[in-house]
Amino acid sequence: MEEKVRSAGNLGFIGVIIQLAGLLVGGIATLAGYIMELVALKRLAEALNRHAIWGNALKAVAVAVVGTITLIVLFLALLFEPTCYKPLCWYLSDYFFEVLAGFFVLAYVIALFTGRYYRNAYNELAVATGVKEFNDAAKWTWLGALLFIILIGGLLVLVGRVFALMGYNVLKSWKQAQQQ
Repeated sequence: MEEKVRSAGNLGFIGVIIQLAGLLVGGIATLAGYIMELVALKRLAEALNRHAIWGNALKAVAVAVVGTITLIVLFLALLFEPTCYKPLCWYLSDYFFEVLAGFFVLAYVIALFTGRYYRNAYNELAVATGVKEFNDAAKWTWLGALLFIILIGGLLVLVGRVFALMGYNVLKSWKQAQQQ
């Protein structure tokens, strides 16, 4: 079991590093990092016999991916509306602020659900492994999701990702941590 946990810890560590690097290079790298972390969480759930870890992580990534795709599709649909002769003509329309508010509300709801599911996954992982950094990751991720509406939440989610990174780093040597 210890080897599976250490291996998954390595994979999760690399996944979060790629997620953070993806902020600089673009969306595909971030998606690859999320997939790597998702695989790591699946392996951890199996090794620790805590299936709630996997279930919550899968829901978090699914909501984030589907929500992001939905926002992009809606934006493109509005940008190139067939009744509009010029791109961004809706910008000057009477509905611009309503559309913008709708995007923010949808993005906030996506952030809340994603943050909630990640919080639950990290809390389960903290209980199963005894790694307190996952408790901190859960707390900061949830706080960031709650405050996402005022934009400071994005920074707090990043703090949560850093704590998750530290938690995965502890899991890389999990056997030694369990003996102490």
